[in-house]
Amino acid sequence: MPSIVKIKATESGVTTATDLGNAQLIRVYASADSLVTLADSEDAEIGSFTIPAGRVEYVEKRPYDNISANTEILCTPIAYNT
Repeated sequence: MPSIVKIKATESGVTTATDLGNAQLIRVYASADSLVTLADSEDAEIGSFTIPAGRVEYVEKRPYDNISANTEILCTPIAYNT
């Protein structure tokens, strides 16, 4: 995982599908066990994974792919600081 990231937008709570402003890299924090789902722009599921409570994961996606979760997750669009 990267130790340095460039913040590109304000963190937001996510449950319903969003592309987060066409973000391609997202920092995801889950305060509770959360099932995170990634779907394409036509709502076809690409895949899903569970984030345990208190963890941070980084999700890379295409600009128009949508991220959602069964409980609120905190998402921040980021970029690797190069």
